[in-house]
Amino acid sequence: MSAHTHFIHHGHVGDVWKLWLAEIGIVALAGLGLYFAVFDWLQGGFETGLIALGSLTGMAIVYAFGYLRCLPDVLGGTIHDDPRTLRQRWSDFALLTTFIALPIIVAGYVRAIWMNWSYVDLARALAILLACCWLLSACVVASEKYLGWTMSGGEATRGAGWRAQARRVVRTWGNWLVSLLGVRRALVVGGALALLSVVLAVGDSWGGDNAGYYIVAGVQAWPMTTDLSGSKLDVLLLQGYRGVYVLGLVIAAFVLAAVVPGRLGRTIRSSRILATLSGAIALLQLSQAAVAPADKYRFALWTLTWVVPIAIWLRGARGNRETWDRNRLAVMVFCLPIFLLGTAFLVVLTYFALGFGAFIVGMLLVWWGLVQSRREITEQQGLPLP
Repeated sequence: MSAHTHFIHHGHVGDVWKLWLAEIGIVALAGLGLYFAVFDWLQGGFETGLIALGSLTGMAIVYAFGYLRCLPDVLGGTIHDDPRTLRQRWSDFALLTTFIALPIIVAGYVRAIWMNWSYVDLARALAILLACCWLLSACVVASEKYLGWTMSGGEATRGAGWRAQARRVVRTWGNWLVSLLGVRRALVVGGALALLSVVLAVGDSWGGDNAGYYIVAGVQAWPMTTDLSGSKLDVLLLQGYRGVYVLGLVIAAFVLAAVVPGRLGRTIRSSRILATLSGAIALLQLSQAAVAPADKYRFALWTLTWVVPIAIWLRGARGNRETWDRNRLAVMVFCLPIFLLGTAFLVVLTYFALGFGAFIVGMLLVWWGLVQSRREITEQQGLPLP
């Protein structure tokens, strides 16, 4: 209540509703997680109950940590006795959250491997798990670097003890991959991985009718949409996901051409539209992995995961620089739990369908390569990166 009282005393009553809405959403998520977990446990579904508890209640904990503890001012709240900048507090929040999430993801899949020991290709499973965890750390470090290009404030070096050590571990591990992926490497590797999904399995088996080119041809549906019943909404989803996949392949082909020296390559690398589209496609697929909109209720939840950040983003784009920074971080806090959950499910989805994982990882690398390239070109022109 202290944050709300502070606002009433200072006359900013119009901003209080955002914190209240966040609190209501957090309580609702935690309640749904507990409800579905208990319901599944009573039905004998111990594993599914744990998944429900970890997914929904875990997201609620991350949102509470982000919006109510670390960054309440991105929703109009107040922060007391903390000299750190917005960028430093995002860094602390993202690195520490990732440090806690990684062993949970690893423990869940080690348990799954143990329970299915006789059926699992151990080398393949462990390689995919390691790669996804490494990618998750690298994405958090990349967000730090992006904010470092666009916001004032240094790295999160304040503090001591286990939390400072945890941040250092995640940053060091993620930095290894980010340092390897310069502009051209990120574009080449990302574009190649995305295009490779055309010949790899994107369904439940290797090759065959589940290869990516069958989705392009319209013969097969995109993963996690095969159970749709055939209503108008289902048809729209099926066509939409196929169109997004084809668009991603086109972007991947473009960025491979972008590494060639010359005016054309420079124009492609500086394209804000391509950077935005590649990022949106990557986040779309990860949010689908997290929510799996296979029925109207999950579709409504999945839609919410897109409507909320877009609304916040558009609202912030109309304000001054300070408002824009706060709204941008509000979106990043909102997306981080979805990103963590999507990456967790990406491990098992990639095990069964290498093409699915290759496409998502490829689009993430393309996104990062284009962001780096735009930064280099705008700096050469003496312009700020938006």
